[in-house]
Amino acid sequence: MKRIRIIAIFALATFLAFVAQAPAQTIQTTSPNGKTIVTLNVGDATTYSATFDETTVLVPSKLGMTFENAEPLGAMKIVDSQTKTINEQWKQPLGKQAEYVDCCSETTVRLQETGPLARKLTLVIRAYDDGFAFRYIVPADSGFANEHGVFCIESEETEFAFDADYDAWATFYKKYNTSQEEEFPKTKLSAIAPDAFVGMPLVVKGNGFYAALTESDLLNWSGAQFAGSSDGAPTVKIRLTPRKDERGCVVRQSEAKSPWRVVLLGKNPVDLVNNSGIVLNTATPCAIDASWVTPGNSSWNWWAPQDGYPTDKVMRGLVDLAADMGWEYTLVDAGWQDKNKEGVAYTKDLNIPDLVKYAAEKNVRILLWFHYTSLVETGEREALKQVADWGVAGVKIDFMDSHTQETVQWLEETCKIAAEYKLLVDYHGMYKPTGMERTYPNQITREGVRGNEYNRWSKNSATHTATLPFTRCMLGPADYTPGGFLNEHAETFKSLNAYKDKSVDCHVVGTRAHELALCMIYDSPLRCLADLPRNYKNQPGLEYLRDLPPVWDETIALDGQIGKFYVVARRSGENWRVSGITDEEARSFSISLDFLSDGDYEGVVYADSPESDKDATQISISTQTFHKGDVLNIEAVREGGWNVVLKKK
Repeated sequence: MKRIRIIAIFALATFLAFVAQAPAQTIQTTSPNGKTIVTLNVGDATTYSATFDETTVLVPSKLGMTFENAEPLGAMKIVDSQTKTINEQWKQPLGKQAEYVDCCSETTVRLQETGPLARKLTLVIRAYDDGFAFRYIVPADSGFANEHGVFCIESEETEFAFDADYDAWATFYKKYNTSQEEEFPKTKLSAIAPDAFVGMPLVVKGNGFYAALTESDLLNWSGAQFAGSSDGAPTVKIRLTPRKDERGCVVRQSEAKSPWRVVLLGKNPVDLVNNSGIVLNTATPCAIDASWVTPGNSSWNWWAPQDGYPTDKVMRGLVDLAADMGWEYTLVDAGWQDKNKEGVAYTKDLNIPDLVKYAAEKNVRILLWFHYTSLVETGEREALKQVADWGVAGVKIDFMDSHTQETVQWLEETCKIAAEYKLLVDYHGMYKPTGMERTYPNQITREGVRGNEYNRWSKNSATHTATLPFTRCMLGPADYTPGGFLNEHAETFKSLNAYKDKSVDCHVVGTRAHELALCMIYDSPLRCLADLPRNYKNQPGLEYLRDLPPVWDETIALDGQIGKFYVVARRSGENWRVSGITDEEARSFSISLDFLSDGDYEGVVYADSPESDKDATQISISTQTFHKGDVLNIEAVREGGWNVVLKKK
């Protein structure tokens, strides 16, 4: 009997050792063209890795979450997995292309702990030909929720582990909650410290690939940033923003889906721009009736101190400018509200209903700025209903400077209310785009960018403007507010803070052709053009802004290097525009027009002249006929640019 017991104990120990050393379960998700492969490994640890065109992008990287009042996740097993092919087309009339194709392989994997707690988590992985994405689902029977079905996530353990200390373009914040208005300097992955607050996207130049890391479909969740690895490895990890009530980062009812963790991939920087549709493809489809949403260009009063305060005279002059230029909107910025009255009231210097009526007679609509606290204090519905009753077309809401779960919820709810009253929404003091413009198209643009306003008190360099197309601006609309016509080169530029005369208008760094190009290359279905009537009057290049489309049927990034130069072509109907910018270095370019259709195109070229090297306001304007396959040879001075308007004859 004793011998039998010994044999039984030995057999049990052997079995347990076999279980402990059992190989991890592996599932691969391969993109339709076979180039992108995401490999999930499940066992003592749950990790994933990725390759692109037979090149390693990510080595095994941790997955997981930590929950309130719960032990860390232990070893897991795959309970079930299903893979399907998605191949759908959908319309996007308010962006940089009119139609998107969502084509990928999607694998849904149900996981369960092997230990006695047997808690559950689901992963959804999508492999696109030009990138991949994954998200977590906390199922209703996860084992993490309380008796009311509520769970709390304290952190996310997701990592992105690279195999070398690659170059990266990263924006560094000082804390969780900011306006996300910083530059994207070139750095190394090793420079991202464990306590860093690095914004999205994080762009990495690897060995044979470029990758951009971001998130999509951020709804009722905490916004994310990146921190570095504590062991010095070239690894970054997700850093969720803590809730305002200090209860972890995310509190939800089961079942709940996290945002998508998105990795855009390409062989060169312009591939990332052309592949950025994954952000919209992974966003929740349109949730409102958006048939009334109208894109357009807008005049604006805030650009200079002399005319920054909105009076009837100032705003009617800007309405007149918009009407003359064929722009759809005029934005009334801060200063119009009477803080001494309850609710939403305007000052004695600006009668909003009268301005709305005046603008309507000229086929222009009015937009109003709000500090978000004004909406909260008055009541979001009451305030938005009031301005809608005045006939206002939309609102610019500012200074949230947060992506806590509570703020994310507030933004969505406010956007829904605005949609009920057919109001456009332009969020400022706002985090990067996450595809919300697909879900709620009345959220027509947003800030979350170091825009032209920084030239009032600081300086935006040509390196910065040539970096944005490959970083913040490829994620979605950016209310950069371009269009400054007081153009300077960097060595002579002064911000308004440097002038003793406080009536001086704001200048911008870069040539006139450079600034015109920014108006085209930065996407914004509501394009707010910065300068004032007196600075636009009779100026060469102004005609370029007269019929500049706010949205496009097709966009092709043609060439570029991050922080150095960028060239893009866009189509509206049968007509095309090509624009480019360069950094502090003069450049020569040869652009093939092989994307044109057959036939003659009348082309107007707005480019640097030889004099632009010394006087940044100088611009050369010429006209010629172009055809498919022609080569456009362009000379750009330092901090310069070029623009070609091609109209089908």
